[in-house]
Amino acid sequence: MSKAKKERSETLLIVPKILFAILCVHLSPLKEEKEDIRYQIALLEIEKVGPTVARKLIEAFGSAKAIFKASEQELLGLGALGISLNNGVQDKNNLSYADAQIKYAEQQGTHILSYYQPEFPNRLKHCSDAPLILYQKGNQNLNHDRMVAIVGTRRCSDYGREFCKELVKELNKYGVIVVSGLAFGIDYCAHKNATDQGVPNIAVFAHGLDRVYPTEHRSLAGEIIKNGALLTEYAINTRPERENFPQRNRIVAGMVDAVVVVESAIKGGSIITAKLGNDYNRSVFALPGRIGDKASEGCNHLIKTEQAHLLQSAKDVAYIMGWDKSAKKKNAPVIQKQLFLDLNEQESTLVESLQGGVRSIDEITITSGLAMSVVSTQLLMLEFKGIIKALPGKKYTLA
Repeated sequence: MSKAKKERSETLLIVPKILFAILCVHLSPLKEEKEDIRYQIALLEIEKVGPTVARKLIEAFGSAKAIFKASEQELLGLGALGISLNNGVQDKNNLSYADAQIKYAEQQGTHILSYYQPEFPNRLKHCSDAPLILYQKGNQNLNHDRMVAIVGTRRCSDYGREFCKELVKELNKYGVIVVSGLAFGIDYCAHKNATDQGVPNIAVFAHGLDRVYPTEHRSLAGEIIKNGALLTEYAINTRPERENFPQRNRIVAGMVDAVVVVESAIKGGSIITAKLGNDYNRSVFALPGRIGDKASEGCNHLIKTEQAHLLQSAKDVAYIMGWDKSAKKKNAPVIQKQLFLDLNEQESTLVESLQGGVRSIDEITITSGLAMSVVSTQLLMLEFKGIIKALPGKKYTLA
C-alpha cells in the first residue's frame, strides 16, 4: 500500500472516533440531566422532603444524585432532616419508584420537567414554593408570552358561564394561553370554550396523569392535549386528595401573568388562587356580581378590598397588562442605549430588557439575569430618573 493510501485509510479510521467523541461530549450533559431527574423524583419520596426543602438540598450538595451518594456522616450532620435523608437514601424502593415513573412517562409520551430545565415554567421559578418536578402531557410551551388563569365556582350561574365564554373569545385576540384546573363549573367553561374556539389551554391536575378527575371531563382532557397540555406535579397513582387542590392552585397562579376569578363564594379554591396570585405579584381580576348573590360574594369582596381589579371584559385585562400599548409600540424605533450614558451597569441591563416594550417584573428579572431584589431597587431608581414608567399590574416600560 502506498504511503498516501495508508494515510487516507488511517484518517478514515480516526474520523469516526473523533465524531463519536464529540457526540459523547454533547450527549453526556443530557444523560446526566436525565439521571438527576431520577434522583430528584426519588428525593421527593423521602419523609420531610418537599419541593422547597429538596431544592435547598440540591443547591447545597450540587445535585440530587450527590445527595444519594453522600456519606452517612454528611447526611446525619443535618440533624432530624439528616436522619430522614439517610434512611431515604438507603431505601432502594425510592429509586425503584422513580424508575417506574420514568418508564410510565416514556410509554405515555409524558414529559418530565425539572425546575432546573429551561422548559420549566419560568414564572413559577420565581415562586418560593415552586414544584421541583412537573409532568406534562402535550407539547404546549409553558413559557408563552401571555398566560391567563381563569378560575371560579363549581356552581356557576348562566351569567358566569356566558361571561366566561365571551372572555375566552376576546382573550384569543391577544394571543393568550388559558390555564385552569378542569374542575366542574367555571374551570370546565374556560377549557371547553377555549378548546372549541381553538385557544391553547392548559389543565393543571391535583393528581397523577394516569387519571382524569372528574371522570366526566376525560373526553375534554383528550381534546385539550391536541392544542394545549395537561400538567401536574404529582406522580402516577396519586389520588385527587383534598389537600392536593390548594397545592395545585399555586401552580395555576404561579405560571400565569394574570388570574381572573369568574364567580366565587366568599371562601373556596378560587379565592385561594386569587390570594396566591397577589402573593406572587400577579395581576388579579374579578367579575362583579349582584349584592347578596352567594356565587359573587367572593368576587365582590376581592374588588371591595382592592385585592382584584374590577373586570368587565377582556379589554380590562389587556389595558392593565399593557398588551394594547405593547402592540402599538411593536414597530416603534428602538431607543438607543447610548442616550443613557449616566446609567450604571445594572440600570443599563434593565433598560436593555425593556427595549421590546412593556414587561412584567418577572420577565425583566428573567431576561436581565439579576436577582429580584436588585431588579426592584434599580427599577425604582430608573423611575426616579424618569427613564422608565411604572404601569398598572406591576408592569414597566421605557418613558
